[in-house]
Amino acid sequence: MSQSVLSETGDKLRAVLAQILDWGDKSLVLSPVPGGLTNSNWRVEVEGDRQSYFVKVPGPGTEQFINHATVNAATRQAAEMGVGPAVLFYDPETGIEVSEFLGGDYRACTTEDLSHTELSAQVMGLYRTWHAGPALPQTKTVFDMVEEHREQVRHDGTVMPAWVEEVLTIYDEAAARFLAAGLDIVPCHNDPMPGNFMRSTVQPMKLIDYDYASNNERSYEIGVFVCEFFYDDDQTRQMIESYFGHCDPHLWARVQVMRVIGDVKWGLWGLVNTRAWAGDFDYYKYGLWKLKRAHFFMHATGWQDQLRRL
Repeated sequence: MSQSVLSETGDKLRAVLAQILDWGDKSLVLSPVPGGLTNSNWRVEVEGDRQSYFVKVPGPGTEQFINHATVNAATRQAAEMGVGPAVLFYDPETGIEVSEFLGGDYRACTTEDLSHTELSAQVMGLYRTWHAGPALPQTKTVFDMVEEHREQVRHDGTVMPAWVEEVLTIYDEAAARFLAAGLDIVPCHNDPMPGNFMRSTVQPMKLIDYDYASNNERSYEIGVFVCEFFYDDDQTRQMIESYFGHCDPHLWARVQVMRVIGDVKWGLWGLVNTRAWAGDFDYYKYGLWKLKRAHFFMHATGWQDQLRRL
């Protein structure tokens, strides 16, 4: 995001915060927080207040695939369970959310961090706690997400290489088999970007950014995590064992199929955002890369065996 756009967004946000929060005439210091792909994120320091605040402003077009009421419900539920930071304010009209800024020695994880078993095991523990919570207001499985993005891409007329249709045809078979095998629906976070895991040396890991949270298939959460961090077979098996306590051919197949379906979902998401969000990130390239990786694994040895073991 350019400096001029940041400045303009900051001015607008300052005016909105003055209206919706009881900060009176106190001066506010706004600092952009990098890392948001579809939102603008800010650290806000308030005159005379020792606490800093994290403010999320939804990006234009995100209402196509994000239900902001569900986001707020999930964020509050996570805070109550000790999984996420405290939520202080939510404006249903703008979708602006104000939460506790995780300061001290908290910092966002990196891909390198999550290549280490100790930290990734903490993520599995965090997921187990989160998945054990009450159902969220919205059930939206990864299959719902794929169909939603598929329709949006077609509606937008986004140009796709011919091989993408082959990916979607193979996906349809995998989706039908997975649905026939049955779903294990739990509250899911659905977005394992490394920056969404906040680590500390003295406090428990926290999970932030519930934009994509919904009730979803449990194994998708694990599959998309091991996909995001390029885990090999041994690392993937460790994650399954860390979460479930064991790894059998059935669990292995569900996680492995879901890691590929995750690439289909996020690949189409990238293509949708080519039109929906005019940021500095190359969504089209990202989307095609994800879909190409799905294409590779769909043709790899063992794919059909995994489908049979669902």
